[in-house]
Amino acid sequence: MVMIDVKKLPLDIKIGQMIMAGFTSKHYDSSLEKLITDDKIGNFILFSRNIEEKNQLTRLTEDIQKGLEINIKIPGIISVDQEGGMVTRINSGTTIFPGNMAFAAANHPHSTFRQGKIEGEELRGLGVNMNLAPVMDVNCNPSNPVIGVRSYSDSPEKVAELGLELIKGLKESKVVPVAKHFPGHGDTDVDSHLSLPVVKHSIKRLRKVELLPFKTAIENGIDAIMSAHVLFPEIEPKRLPATLSYRVLTDLLRNKMGFKGIIITDCMEMKAIAEFYGSDKAAVMAIKAGADLICISHSAAVQKACIRRIKEAVINKEISEERINESVKRILEIKEKYSISFNTVKRNYDINNSLFAEEISDKSITLLKNDKSLIPLKGRIVSISTKAVALTGAEDNMSLNNSFCHKLKENFGGSEFQIPINPHKEIIDKILEKCLDADSIVIGIYNAYNHEGQRKLVNEISKVNPNIVLVSLRNPYDFLYFKEVSAYINAYEYTNLSVKSVIKVLSGRVEAQGISPVRL
Repeated sequence: MVMIDVKKLPLDIKIGQMIMAGFTSKHYDSSLEKLITDDKIGNFILFSRNIEEKNQLTRLTEDIQKGLEINIKIPGIISVDQEGGMVTRINSGTTIFPGNMAFAAANHPHSTFRQGKIEGEELRGLGVNMNLAPVMDVNCNPSNPVIGVRSYSDSPEKVAELGLELIKGLKESKVVPVAKHFPGHGDTDVDSHLSLPVVKHSIKRLRKVELLPFKTAIENGIDAIMSAHVLFPEIEPKRLPATLSYRVLTDLLRNKMGFKGIIITDCMEMKAIAEFYGSDKAAVMAIKAGADLICISHSAAVQKACIRRIKEAVINKEISEERINESVKRILEIKEKYSISFNTVKRNYDINNSLFAEEISDKSITLLKNDKSLIPLKGRIVSISTKAVALTGAEDNMSLNNSFCHKLKENFGGSEFQIPINPHKEIIDKILEKCLDADSIVIGIYNAYNHEGQRKLVNEISKVNPNIVLVSLRNPYDFLYFKEVSAYINAYEYTNLSVKSVIKVLSGRVEAQGISPVRL
């Protein structure tokens, strides 16, 4: 891409370069085309709703770039949240990796560098040039509803180490990595998709914990950072989340920490922004605070309103055109640096990459207890689990082939019970009858800390049969509620890959080697 004189670009084009828009279709239809032709939007974000399979996705990204070439003359950033584990938008035609906490538990040297390199090569082959990863939040709060296993660890050093390796791997493959969510979403107990979280720590504590992974990334040349919709009253005394705070984005991130790349907002339609400030008003506030790329993931109406409000702010001199030029220049420099173009370079899928992902998954399975040698399983088994469901606004609908309990029955026989995420007394009573003479009862729990019915189920079964094997299919801190059970496994996620690995451990085919990345 030949560098462009930003000052000569029309204002509409410049504002469009500062927007990253989501859309609903799987194909380049008239509604998507209008985002380019009418609204001049220059960058896009993909979700599972846009993706069917590899060839369709490649056609979609190629058509978007073709539309940009004809109408805007500047190639676009096409981004995706391909974090691995519970947040994986592309589920076919690429290597499906475990999530961050599983990678940390596997304790495999340089594994996240290899992950980043593989992901980058595969994403570029599909026409995707930005991965909204890694999550660099330090998960210090066991009750964090939105980060949790998306974080590598409760250790800032471990988060920094593994996140940096992923960043290096993505950069080597010419995909823009994005460290998120600055200055840290790891010690919250509110999901910013639903409300506005607050982190009350002192500056000293923030530097030691939350900011350390971002500092490491900046010192090693990270080119893009995503802001958090979180209040930090010790940094910003006004009631402004980081995304809208000049003190956070400009004074701290740019001036004190020396970040030179692009600042991307988290989605401006999340309730932490939309309900408290209004998305269009907040888009202007974010730019004034120092943001470069405004992410609006879902609604064309909201995208239009934000663009209109930004343009009005420039015309009314609330935002100077020079300020717009600064952001557009940064964005174009990133496009040049990462060779973002109108063309997609086809890549062949390598089966060995999936074998590597499976190896990491196997090594991540963490055995915390096996007091009565119930593992490997033997005798008559009762299998119980919920379905995998999206628990936060960051996740798409889950795409498991079968529930955990069904896979257990396939492999070990016995009885199976698929339960709702919060089972009531009648369901629990029905299951109890089948547990009386079982040799082992395997229960897949799924964020039981937040679902009383799951906790009651385990407690009631333990009264009639203590031979319980608990498998945590998400939050590792569920263990704190069940320290008395005979056997306990942390799997860190509820995915086809993790279920397969757990079954290998339960059958004795693979030894559980995982090391807990969080203190329990």
